Amino acid sequence: MDIKKLIILFSKDVKSLDIFLIIMVVILFVIEIAAIFLPVLPDSIFFWSAIILYKIIKNGINYSPYFWTGAILITVLIFFADYLANAYFIKKRGGNNKTIFAAVIGMIFGTIFLGPLGFIIAPFILIFVTEYWQSRNKKDSFRLAVGSILAFLTSTAVRLAMQIFLMVWFFIEIY
Repeated sequence: MDIKKLIILFSKDVKSLDIFLIIMVVILFVIEIAAIFLPVLPDSIFFWSAIILYKIIKNGINYSPYFWTGAILITVLIFFADYLANAYFIKKRGGNNKTIFAAVIGMIFGTIFLGPLGFIIAPFILIFVTEYWQSRNKKDSFRLAVGSILAFLTSTAVRLAMQIFLMVWFFIEIY
């Protein structure tokens, strides 16, 4: 069934339309949470899709300027949080741009080939191998790989908290 037909069907009954919209928003929010843990899915697109979908379909809804400003700023922070945290910890531990590149490649291919745990295992292995290949120092290479994984987990927790904050704020805005 076509989405437009479904919306028209639900629009005849306002309560059904509201339930349909909330279900769609919740589905998009769940996908957004999954995107935080799966680097192959883009961050924040599903959140923005949900709030724009709700605004377009629901007549008379106006988000406050504070919500728009906050959502944009938090989205920008989320966008940079993962990369900056990893780059910071890798640089702090003595890594270089090759190590950062290895971490990113490890997250992407690890998730594709190893599933959910691949975004931790593959970057760890690639960072360790990259650093060991460059320095021949197992201890420093291991320390750098562990630091990168801790940075990734920290940035993931921060991104998750920011996304949940935005989702709660959205529901406060609409009710």
